[in-house]
Amino acid sequence: MKNIKVPIFTEEYKIEVEITKNIKDEFRGRAFNRLPDKNPLIKINGDLSYYTALATLAHEASHAMDYIEEYLGLEDPSGEFHAHGIGAVMRIVGKSLKK
Repeated sequence: MKNIKVPIFTEEYKIEVEITKNIKDEFRGRAFNRLPDKNPLIKINGDLSYYTALATLAHEASHAMDYIEEYLGLEDPSGEFHAHGIGAVMRIVGKSLKK
């Protein structure tokens, strides 16, 4: 298992990503809203092909950004905050998915 923390907006907010292999529950990925006590968590199945894992990570990062935006009460009509967060997750975690 690999755990990665991705800073979002400030060091106070993060998205935590857990990449797990050999899991019995077959899933691609899931996002969990753990605010306000903990940061959002994304779990990714580490047995996926690289391209499927990347697509799943982007999908789940979008959900995690929704959780942060809602918690902060942000209105982001341009989508820039949302896109920046997804980009950060992809940039930092994407290289860890490569086999």
